[in-house]
Amino acid sequence: MNNRSIVIIIALAATRFVSGMSIELNTDAISQQQENVRWEQRIRVLSPAPCSDVKGRVKVQMEAKGLSHIAAHCFVLKKTRKGIIAKDISLLPEGFVPETDGRGMFLLNADKLPHGPLTIQITGRNEEDGVKDLYELQVYNTGGKRNKASGIPDTIPAAARGMRLAYSDDFDGPLSISRDGRGTRYNAHKPTFGDFSGWPFSDPVGELNPFQQRDTYLIIRARKPEGSIGSTGLLATVDMDGKGYRATPPFYIECRLMAQSAPGTWPAFWTITNINHGQGDELDVIEAYGGWGEGNPNSTGYWVTSHFWNQNDENGEPLKHPGQLIQTTGRGLKTSWSQTFHTYGLRVDRELTTYYLDDREVWHHRTNSFSLLQPHVLLINYAIGGSSGWKIDLERYGNTSAMYVDFVRVFEE
Repeated sequence: MNNRSIVIIIALAATRFVSGMSIELNTDAISQQQENVRWEQRIRVLSPAPCSDVKGRVKVQMEAKGLSHIAAHCFVLKKTRKGIIAKDISLLPEGFVPETDGRGMFLLNADKLPHGPLTIQITGRNEEDGVKDLYELQVYNTGGKRNKASGIPDTIPAAARGMRLAYSDDFDGPLSISRDGRGTRYNAHKPTFGDFSGWPFSDPVGELNPFQQRDTYLIIRARKPEGSIGSTGLLATVDMDGKGYRATPPFYIECRLMAQSAPGTWPAFWTITNINHGQGDELDVIEAYGGWGEGNPNSTGYWVTSHFWNQNDENGEPLKHPGQLIQTTGRGLKTSWSQTFHTYGLRVDRELTTYYLDDREVWHHRTNSFSLLQPHVLLINYAIGGSSGWKIDLERYGNTSAMYVDFVRVFEE
């Protein structure tokens, strides 16, 4: 796939769900490393199972038929005096080549890694035919030491200075979620209409309940058992009657999360000002599209986009929906949204609407009137396919994938 194809595919993904209205997108930040690469699913992890628990010394058994130069990395966050940094831990010796049948194995010493969610990224290539593959193994480390970089920070973000803490959830206690949000903290569906995931957003009951609280994390598990239509999860801070928490501008909001990059995965943190059909703003703090290969996004970046629904400018023309592709690997922690946790922030001020990644500004535009005058509902979700338009292919992951949310908080003026 050439670079022009990548630009077209990502631009299409960002416009499919806006009902024909235009979006201004800057594609200059799209990764250039995909030129002349042919992606094929060659890597399989035989054990441990995707989204399973690990502890102690674990044998990671895999096959990578037709690939050489296999590499395995785990990226972990560490809290230092200078702030949080990402450490790249190589799990395989340089130049590792699997056996003739493609089988291979390496040891993962989980006790030497932080407690909690881990993403092990396995890559391989064949230089003769240009084939490349990337496999992300999600596991939960029940051993190791608690990561000091996790949990709500005890400091106020620079973008929130002069504001007061108005809302926070560290997800360190029992979850309060219901199918309509009435009587609970969270609504498991988009109020009052508009669920948009290919694998449906599901109620927090039964075997397909997508929500789990573990340690200090919210886990949204996407699953599709054989014979089912699948399930995944969404949280909204107001119920179907519109009652609940809304952030009042000017405000700063942030959420720390990590999810898997695989065909169809679509993690998001966003706000809406109107829960009914009609005029209103939608501010997407992060929309990430997973997957590598033909017909996939093939990008380590994520989108920030502002939607001004059913609104016209002074000439009667529909307002455009500005957006920007943000590359995470070239700034800050220098890891993608699927390799480590990142903090995604948004400040709505009287003049500017500003987006942040790990406390650093990445993009801004002039604040729209609805964004300033109306309170905002917060939403966190892990959609799988659906209105994003991207294909779903989680077969080699056992049709299971997870999004981990560390915390969410809001500061208001």
